[in-house]
Amino acid sequence: MKKELRKFIEYSISSDYRHHSFTMERAISDYFLKGKGDKSLGEILNLKTYADILAPDRLRASKNALICLVTVMSRSAINDGADAEISFSMSDFFINEIERLQTAPSLENLLSEIISSFRELVNDAQHQKYSFHVARAIQYIRGHIYDSCNISDVASFSGCSTHYLSSLFQKELNLTPKQYVRQQKLQEARILLSNHYYSVQEIASLLGYCSSSHFITDFKSAYGMTPKQFIKKVQE
Repeated sequence: MKKELRKFIEYSISSDYRHHSFTMERAISDYFLKGKGDKSLGEILNLKTYADILAPDRLRASKNALICLVTVMSRSAINDGADAEISFSMSDFFINEIERLQTAPSLENLLSEIISSFRELVNDAQHQKYSFHVARAIQYIRGHIYDSCNISDVASFSGCSTHYLSSLFQKELNLTPKQYVRQQKLQEARILLSNHYYSVQEIASLLGYCSSSHFITDFKSAYGMTPKQFIKKVQE
């Protein structure tokens, strides 16, 4: 296996294909999700440009490239305020569609639908009306998802008392600030688990849980399965 892997890496490096950096992926997402940025980025998503390095045949290579794009767009949409469950569900739907289609033109048409659908999702999320204090709180929480996110700090950033902030959250989101923080952390956990870079214990620590057992309990309560069961489902 190591010998085959080494040969593949050598072939990949010597080919004309180059992987996009995270910064480039974000730029691509910004261009297509928000309609801003360098228009030349659009050429990156011309499926004809992907080398055979992605798969033994051109159709499979295009499918793999499109699946990667859907994954990046789904994560970026969530970071831009879209509902995580809706974004994940859209991702699942489009990946199934990608696998179902069997011609290059049909994949090109699907690419347009993917872009417009995720762009609409982000636009709807960004035009959703929240009060000033709640919007500020959401901004703080999403920017400190890997921190402890103490509610008093959230309220201070929002410019109001913890009691008033809690009443606003209940009214506008039907959640307490603490419940919203937990919801956002668990949604981030799903992304981290899907990437397979970190163990369950590492993710629990990254997201500020005092123990992995507490994280597992919260995750199962929210999604009806343990983190390991979720990983297994993603890999199926």
